[in-house]
Amino acid sequence: MYEFFQDKYYVQNIFTSVIVFITLLAIRFLVVRQISQLKITPAESKINITVRVKNAFIVIIFFSLITIWSNELKTIALSFVAIAAALAIATKEFILCFVGGFYKWIAKPFSVGDRIEIGAFRGDVVDYKFLTTTLLEIGPTGQLSQYTGRTLVIPNSLYLTYSVSRESHNEKYVFHSFTVPIASTQDWRQCESLLLFAAKEITAPYLIEAKKFFNSKNNAFVLGPASIDPRISIILPSPERIDLVVRIPCPCMQTNRTQQAILRRYLDLASQEVKINSELRTGASIFDN
Repeated sequence: MYEFFQDKYYVQNIFTSVIVFITLLAIRFLVVRQISQLKITPAESKINITVRVKNAFIVIIFFSLITIWSNELKTIALSFVAIAAALAIATKEFILCFVGGFYKWIAKPFSVGDRIEIGAFRGDVVDYKFLTTTLLEIGPTGQLSQYTGRTLVIPNSLYLTYSVSRESHNEKYVFHSFTVPIASTQDWRQCESLLLFAAKEITAPYLIEAKKFFNSKNNAFVLGPASIDPRISIILPSPERIDLVVRIPCPCMQTNRTQQAILRRYLDLASQEVKINSELRTGASIFDN
C-alpha cells in the first residue's frame, strides 16, 4: 500500500511538471509573438526584449520544477552530503597527501639531493611526487649522518603537520651542532678546552673560506653579526651530567665526517691528557719515595 501511494505521489509530480512546463512554454510563445507584432525601433531593441523574455521564462520554468520536486531534491541532496562525508572519511589520508604534495609544489621547501629532516625521518631526497617523497635514510640516530641502507617512502601529509629542516647541496657551508656529554665529576673546563682545541684544529683548513661565505652579502643579511668561529655552550640536563654543545661551520653534506673527526681528535687528546697526568702522578710518587 505504501509503495502504491509513493508511486501515485511521483506520478502526480510528473503530471504537474508536464502541465507547468507546457503552460509556461505556451505563455512564452504568446508573449514573444505579441512582442514581434509591436512597432519598436530600432530592430535591435525588439530582439533584445525578445531574448530577455525567453531567458526570463527559462528561469521561471527552472524554479517552478525545483519547487514541485523540492522534497525529492532535498532527499537527494542529503544523500549526496552523506556520500561525500563517507568519501571524505574513507579518503582522508589520500586527500591530505595530495594537499601536502600541492603545498610542497607551491612552497618548494627542498629539491632532489637535499638532506631533510621531518618528524622522525631523516634522509637525502631522491624522488618526490604528489603523494609521496622518497628518502635515502640518514642515521640511525640524530647524532649520526651516514646512510643506513634503507629507503624511506613517506606520505606528503607530513608537510602539513611538521616543519622541514633542510641541508641543501646548493649551499657551500652550513652551521652544525652536536652534543658531547660528560659526568659532572669531570673537570669540565679541561674537557671544554680539549674539545674546543679539537674543533678549531679540524675546521682550520676551511675556516677562512667559511667566514668569507657567511660574511658575503647574501648570508650576512640573513645571519646578521654572527660569530663564525667554533664555539662551545654548556647545558645542565641533570645534576649528574654536563652537556658540551659544539657549534662549528662545516662544508655542506659533510657534517657527519667533520663531527666524527672532531670527536676522535677530542678523545685522543683526552686519553693523552689522562696518560700524562698518570705519568706525572707516578713520577711524583717515585720522587717522594
